[in-house]
Amino acid sequence: MIGEELLARKPIPLSKVKNLLEKRKREGELTYEQENALKYAKMFSKIKKKVRDQMLNELMQLETINEELAVKIVDIMPADLEIMKILPEKKGSVREEDLEKAFEIVQKYMSEADAGEKE
Repeated sequence: MIGEELLARKPIPLSKVKNLLEKRKREGELTYEQENALKYAKMFSKIKKKVRDQMLNELMQLETINEELAVKIVDIMPADLEIMKILPEKKGSVREEDLEKAFEIVQKYMSEADAGEKE
């Protein structure tokens, strides 16, 4: 890490992490940490790239849902509205109506994830 500098910080969904690490693995050997991250991503990523991108797009159109929360929702895909309500970092930063709409979006795509359509 000596001489390396953080240029940007952007939240990305777990399924995208999986894709990036799989691509890097095809190009060469992964570090220990990367290999562990890939195992984790394979185990817990729940949706395909196309569905992920559609879901993120719909979530980002909700007024009070920011990119970080949208990524968290896509990764977790909460099966219960109460779980959805505890995801925002700051209480009151997200309108309850937007959380309910976000939950409806998750439910819409949940059947595809449950059908085993993994990347």
